[in-house]
Amino acid sequence: MKKQPKLILRESCVYDISKSWPAGRFVEMGAGTGHMTRIFLDRGFSGACHDLGEDSRQMLRENLAYAGDRMAVVDELAALPDAAFDYLLAFEVLEHIEHDAEVLRSWVRHLKPGGRILVSVPAHQRKFGRSDEIVGHVRRYEKPALQALLADAGIGDIRIVNYGFPITELTRRLSNRLIRGDHSYEGLTPEQRSIRSAQARPKTINRALSLVSGNVFLPFRNVQRWFYRYDLGDGYVACGVKRSD
Repeated sequence: MKKQPKLILRESCVYDISKSWPAGRFVEMGAGTGHMTRIFLDRGFSGACHDLGEDSRQMLRENLAYAGDRMAVVDELAALPDAAFDYLLAFEVLEHIEHDAEVLRSWVRHLKPGGRILVSVPAHQRKFGRSDEIVGHVRRYEKPALQALLADAGIGDIRIVNYGFPITELTRRLSNRLIRGDHSYEGLTPEQRSIRSAQARPKTINRALSLVSGNVFLPFRNVQRWFYRYDLGDGYVACGVKRSD
């Protein structure tokens, strides 16, 4: 399955932020199919991951089986020890959660004092559209709100990068237009939409991606770096360190 442009650019931004981090143990929340999990495993990291959907967890076990005992897929977060991980990862997860502050605080307790958090979320509530609705997004984030959310969870040394500009401004509008008549997600709860979105895309999006080579978007990995410090792109990648107090 071809990657969407935003995923290509998010992966690049995540790498830019974390490339100097030494390999350690991570816990990933809302791991979906394990795509991002594999990226960190292949860099020498190890750890555990979780997803709400039972089908998703089974898929994770299948997709990550190659890692053996370097990777555990847990059914319940209560099975994870407190203050046991060097890194906490959550990519495109918080925007699906109504009580995001409460949930983030519960995640952070699994992180060692001095451990790092790395999350990604969609940016700018004014951009909320059909593509957000069908995948069960509750919100998109503004930078000050994301900064406060992390700080309130006990995170310091926060850095927030805005990625995706300029290409995602076009692809988001195109995606919203392509799926405006898609009713396949109707009748699903936000949680069900969230789980489904990690496993499959709308058919119209797949058809559109099949017409374009993924290589077309690769140069924009370099272009977006010029705009990381500006609040223009379609998503945020944020990192920080768990305070010891």
